[in-house]
Amino acid sequence: MSTKHTLEPILYIFIFVAPVVYQRLHYKLDPKFFYKLGLRQKTGLQIHHAHWGLGWIFLSCILMILQTLQVIHIASFLFLVPATLGWGLFFDEIIPHLRMPSDDRDLELKVYEEAGPATIKLITFMAIAIAVVAISINIF
Repeated sequence: MSTKHTLEPILYIFIFVAPVVYQRLHYKLDPKFFYKLGLRQKTGLQIHHAHWGLGWIFLSCILMILQTLQVIHIASFLFLVPATLGWGLFFDEIIPHLRMPSDDRDLELKVYEEAGPATIKLITFMAIAIAVVAISINIF
């Protein structure tokens, strides 16, 4: 086995663990920072780093699709890095999210229902973006 093949899994593990270590240390050292997140204040959305993780995962999937369609030619490393980083950010919030106290199922369902129009807008935007990319690379 070459040195490259030995080091890649170690690098991926580091990239997966790094966001968790960073977020946890940052919280330990400066917990007040997490109360004044500018993007939350500007958008009114409850953005967590798991959402950023899903964005990184989405980016890596797009890169992988483009690679598979032979539209771009990049090393697999370049789409595995955002995927690994994204999964690290995402998994750091799984247990806290599952442990979030909520006995108010009515409130949860109300929020879900009220988010319907915004969800439809997001999905529409993403579908249009995918179509634009697909058309621009002559998939259709």
